Amino acid sequence: MRAMARSAQDLRRLFLNMAATKKSASTAIPPKEREHLEECVAAIKSFIELWVQFYWSFRRIFSGDTVTVQKELQFLQLKSEVARRHQYLYDLLGNLYIDGAYITDLLRKVVNLEKISHTQKENYYKVEKGWHTVLINLNDTLITIQFRMDQEDKS
Repeated sequence: MRAMARSAQDLRRLFLNMAATKKSASTAIPPKEREHLEECVAAIKSFIELWVQFYWSFRRIFSGDTVTVQKELQFLQLKSEVARRHQYLYDLLGNLYIDGAYITDLLRKVVNLEKISHTQKENYYKVEKGWHTVLINLNDTLITIQFRMDQEDKS
């Protein structure tokens, strides 16, 4: 009986050592994947800048700034750029992208500046809350990737 218990402990120790070895080998980020993660970090940071610019363009209008044809065209171009870059980010990040589909829903709600200027406060604040949720998700995605890279640098 003692021999079986001892061999079970030995097997457990062996299994744990194998798992630890496998885990440490699997945490190393291959160079190509590291480059990919660095590209992801740069793309997210760039997109966050664009996302903030998008926010201020519709926030100014809701705050009482007048809608002009030029502002409307600039906004629609910016919205189109956000949509394109979001798709690129979605393709680049894959399953690393936290709630990436939420941006598409928000872009559908923010049709144009004229519509934003006539939006009721309650509805506007829902849009603003959605914008903020996306910003938090982008930052969470960024932090997750950077944390993974930092952990690799430490080992």
